[in-house]
Amino acid sequence: MESAHLKEVNELANLSRGHGVYFFQNQDLYISNVVDFVLSGLERDEYSIIVENDRIAPLIKKRLTVLLNDSRLEKVKFINNFDFYYAQGDFRLNSIFNFLPNLIEGYSELALVIRSWAHVEWRDEWEVSKKLVASEREADVIVTETKLLSVCAYDSERVSEEFKENLLTCHNFLINDKENGV
Repeated sequence: MESAHLKEVNELANLSRGHGVYFFQNQDLYISNVVDFVLSGLERDEYSIIVENDRIAPLIKKRLTVLLNDSRLEKVKFINNFDFYYAQGDFRLNSIFNFLPNLIEGYSELALVIRSWAHVEWRDEWEVSKKLVASEREADVIVTETKLLSVCAYDSERVSEEFKENLLTCHNFLINDKENGV
């Protein structure tokens, strides 16, 4: 069962605002979607903040390095997802805005448009699903108020059907992989 306000999308290029969720199974398609997300943001002169793990971040960076010059790469910032989600010692969904002053020099004085892509991972904590859903609801409010484009990506193998249903209620779009790949 999906949320009444949930829209399914197959194309990232047309997205400019909102709070999306992406359940991925294939790492190559996942990386392609992150790259598409960054490229569509750059076409709008937007910064992309990518919250990713140490295994996948280098693969995304490698693909972007082939496609972009140094000045465009400067608009793509990476945060380790463990550092992001466990910054307070236990699992917590932090605001991207808390990290921006350290990522972008002069951020507070600049009128920048930011988009974020976060690969949400957690340790095997039994209480994490409750924390995650509560945090996602908070994030939905922040994204709406700031008119941000934010995507939360989850590995399908780590998400139960019940948890997935709960996550769908706190996002306004669901990203699907294209049939023929990205």
